[in-house]
Amino acid sequence: MGNRFRVLFVLDHRLMHYRAPLFERLSNWHDVVVVHRGPALGGEWSFKQKVVPYRKAGPFDLVGASVASGVDVLVVMQNLRLIQYWFLPFMFWRRYALVFWGIGVSSAGGLAKKKSLLSRIRGFCSSFADGIGFYSSYPLDFYPRRAIEKAVVVGNSVESPTAENTADHPKDSILFIGTLDARKGLPLLLRAFARYQKTLPASSDVRLLRIVGDGAVRGELEALAEDLKISSSVRFEGAVTDAERKKAFFASAAVTVSPLQAGLSVAESFSFGVPYVTHRNPISGGEYLSIKDGENGFLFETEDELLAVLQRVGGNAEERIRLGNNAYDFYCQNLQMSQYAERFDKLLRESYERFKS
Repeated sequence: MGNRFRVLFVLDHRLMHYRAPLFERLSNWHDVVVVHRGPALGGEWSFKQKVVPYRKAGPFDLVGASVASGVDVLVVMQNLRLIQYWFLPFMFWRRYALVFWGIGVSSAGGLAKKKSLLSRIRGFCSSFADGIGFYSSYPLDFYPRRAIEKAVVVGNSVESPTAENTADHPKDSILFIGTLDARKGLPLLLRAFARYQKTLPASSDVRLLRIVGDGAVRGELEALAEDLKISSSVRFEGAVTDAERKKAFFASAAVTVSPLQAGLSVAESFSFGVPYVTHRNPISGGEYLSIKDGENGFLFETEDELLAVLQRVGGNAEERIRLGNNAYDFYCQNLQMSQYAERFDKLLRESYERFKS
């Protein structure tokens, strides 16, 4: 892989378990340190963690320690709240390459549709960095040519150690997996599922809704299932982290549905040959762009459209096998963690060479 660099990552959040496999793979090629607000992520890792204080200054987060000395490449998450790092592109005397990494546009209410003052500021500052890593190609139209020339679409993925195409396995359920919070739109799924049950052909075995995860709105969802008279068909499984248990849930799922938010569960679902369904404009970092409507999943806008999708996959085994095979093929070609790490290594090396020249 060439020269080994000293690489420092500065996160805008605590180190989450799904990020660790990327840093672990990069540690095969580089000396990696990850700075975050803590607590430290448990486990034995080849990379190092550095937990430092972050303090608020109005809308901004200030990292309370000098962290960039003695490194070859500094990678900072492309979040404008980390204001102190947005001055670094103009410090031409620095002794390390600077890389911004992230979604690339505002995503609080779905990916931004047009340029704003903030996006212009982000694009201008980024164009003076040595490299930019985007989750998807979506942001490219928001950036000046000078920035695009330095950009690598690294993607965003999750380690799936038990990946297997289960598209042709017996299916008995619709699956949601993730944290139970209000922004996910789970009441919409419950209402659509209640209608689905009333219209399902007698020949279909897909008669359960499994909700895997826990969170603030679980009690509300359980009460809604009671009100809709579907509680006997809705299984609240709680939070599950064991890889084999998660695989079993995916293997028995005709489809994964997250109504209003779509993140890394898209890649995880595809890794088991399970198509994915979400809103046409969900809250997302761009992961939902992997969904090709009608090919490896579906994008909907209304509850009626969601119901039609559930009926389509729940009542037609051939259709869900086709969708599932396409989902698994897309995962193999684009979303494996090894591919993600290789693209990121490319970003680091190109950025360092640009800095040195």
